[in-house]
Amino acid sequence: MVLAPPAEGLHVPHRIARDEDIAAALLRLTADDLAAARRELSGGKAREARIHSVRQHLKRARTLLRVLETGPSEGARAARQSLTTIARMLAGARDADVAVASARELAAATPRAAELGFGRIVATLEQEAARAHRDKVAPAEVDRLLAELAAGVAALPGGAADGRALLDKGLERIYRRGRRWMRQARLSLATPELHSWRKTVKDLWHLLALAQKRISRKGQRLEPLLQRLSDLLGLDHDHAVLAERLALSPTGDLSLMAQLALIADRRRELEAEAFELGEAIYGESPKTFVRSLQLT
Repeated sequence: MVLAPPAEGLHVPHRIARDEDIAAALLRLTADDLAAARRELSGGKAREARIHSVRQHLKRARTLLRVLETGPSEGARAARQSLTTIARMLAGARDADVAVASARELAAATPRAAELGFGRIVATLEQEAARAHRDKVAPAEVDRLLAELAAGVAALPGGAADGRALLDKGLERIYRRGRRWMRQARLSLATPELHSWRKTVKDLWHLLALAQKRISRKGQRLEPLLQRLSDLLGLDHDHAVLAERLALSPTGDLSLMAQLALIADRRRELEAEAFELGEAIYGESPKTFVRSLQLT
């Protein structure tokens, strides 16, 4: 199985320093991600890579704000809500992009790709993605809202909270939500539950990566496992987006049922590996998990 490489730009040094105040670090890192998102938005990459990178930075900023909003400042919650609004402005283009990427992946991995019409699917979806970027993305408005959000984050009090307590609480809450969504997803195998599980997996992955210098080796070893789990669930969701687009296509295709069956089989493979990995990661109680990280 070949998964897409991690998003470019998320593996530069971006950590809570060993001797840094944690609450101040959370604000610094949030500001860094918002600034990076603005740079990516106006950068010279291809449109698909540019929107993907912007959304990756916004997701990581969202994770940090989830932790900060458990503290005494009410501004962090409002900032996260603003960030969610901005991310939704990019969702249409991103969904179009992932449908194309999924079709390409299936075409490359399926001996019967030509027979099943995946070449036509890729060409059609590429046209739809181009229209989505042209009609649904307003870079100037997104940048304006990001600038306002960055100013709001800069105004949040940096020393008003116990950073270690904030991070402990955030890690415990996110780990608990991950366990709950994993169980619901296993019972239902429904796309919304799987997608919600993936969001909590990404939150936990982001926090462990950012706190790498302040946690135990056990926590450091979990980081690549969470990245793998996020990739599996992400590809599963991308295939679900593709299947929905094909099923709702007004033109239809004589090979539609075979196409949907192929996607369903591929999703079951991805989900089987995801649940196996999830059981290894989420096998502890939330409190035991946080204690094992030995956060300093």
